Amino acid sequence: MKKKILFIILLLFVTLAIKAQVLYTDDFDNYSVGNLGIDVNGKTPGQWGWYTSTSHTQANNVFTIVNETGRGKVLDISTGFTDGEVLQAWKTNLHTFIANRTAGNDVIMFEIDYYTGPMQTNGGGHADIRLYSIGDPYSLTNPPEGLAVTTFSKLNGMFYAVHSNNQYVYLPFNSWVKFVIYLDYPNKKAYYHLPFLNLVTSRDDFLQHMTSTNLIQDYPISNIVIDVNVAKSTNDPQIYTRNRYDNIKITALNAVPPSVIALNTSEQLAAKFNMYPNPATNVVTITNAQNMQVQQVAIYDIAGKQLSTQSFNNQTEVQLNVEN
Repeated sequence: MKKKILFIILLLFVTLAIKAQVLYTDDFDNYSVGNLGIDVNGKTPGQWGWYTSTSHTQANNVFTIVNETGRGKVLDISTGFTDGEVLQAWKTNLHTFIANRTAGNDVIMFEIDYYTGPMQTNGGGHADIRLYSIGDPYSLTNPPEGLAVTTFSKLNGMFYAVHSNNQYVYLPFNSWVKFVIYLDYPNKKAYYHLPFLNLVTSRDDFLQHMTSTNLIQDYPISNIVIDVNVAKSTNDPQIYTRNRYDNIKITALNAVPPSVIALNTSEQLAAKFNMYPNPATNVVTITNAQNMQVQQVAIYDIAGKQLSTQSFNNQTEVQLNVEN
């Protein structure tokens, strides 16, 4: 039986002029092919100021700049791993770029392209992308991982991303996906956007306990940390994994784009509805406990392509035809 995955979309129309100011880009095209770092103890920077460290491998060639067809050069973190291996690459002092933003551009947008790599059938592992502020990121910011973090995980043949608030979304292997984080300093809110799935989630604990009257000045993005971790059971063979990265960009905006807020609102709204049966082949029923009236339902596939729309007359319970 083919499973139907449905997304309920709330359409909001807002007029707002978004002023974008690119502060920092890194597409690795100006790097030399070969090792990124020269010191796996994280003491001496390598190419273009990137630091690298390993917990077991102790080899520079696990962090390399390689040519990728159709992309130019990319950062590759790939190797066979022993249990508990931790590889980290990080760039520092990015707050100097944040300081050059135009007054009023107090929303920071961070973008990165990530390659999901091949299926990992034994054990598990994950790749974290973390953003840290100046100062001590563990005690000065909330959540404790830093300003923001996203985790891409491979476990027993599945690939998924923790997309804010422990929401898991599944992604294809051997594919490039873009991930975008909006740090809304004035409203102390972080948005996580995965364009591949047309998905936005948010968290409201971004710097909530800080009392500064100028958060973006006191806690700007300063460090980007990319790490790869693996774990395996006793009888698993050595794990091989591949992670690639490209097109890092930091942009200052005067507001979060309305389309991002609308998608986030849609996700929050969809959580208030119930849908059954699921999976389904003919008709599903959509209900809600708050008597919200439904005017239209749009159906998308998991790649974000709209398949159809169905209109309703302000009904609180609707039957949705999914036969086709």
